[in-house]
Amino acid sequence: MALYHVWFATKGRKWLLQGDVGEAARELITTVAKEKSISLVECEMMVDHVHLLIAVDDRTDLSKAMHVLKGATSRRLFQRFPDLKLDAGLNSFWQHRYAAKAVPEPAAASVGQYIRTQCDRLDKYER
Repeated sequence: MALYHVWFATKGRKWLLQGDVGEAARELITTVAKEKSISLVECEMMVDHVHLLIAVDDRTDLSKAMHVLKGATSRRLFQRFPDLKLDAGLNSFWQHRYAAKAVPEPAAASVGQYIRTQCDRLDKYER
């Protein structure tokens, strides 16, 4: 198994991952990962993007996992918050792409710490 640090944004980098929506997104990502047997090691929300640490066999499995996670959570978030689709003017909750970087085993703990402490760096989002 290989570890990947993955990050992806809300459509248009809109600040949608706040309050109940952010909590629901975290819950749904975790739930979908369990339902689909995706090894989710870490998951953290920022106001406009998500960081994950995922263990998969290879890049192909990573692509499939991300397709499942983003697709299912987008649909379920819009079902749970129907006004969000109208208010945000979106057809999809997430941007189409994601970025990923392989994480060597010795770096797993520090990358996990970086992901878990995303909220400590919220000051860069203050307007």
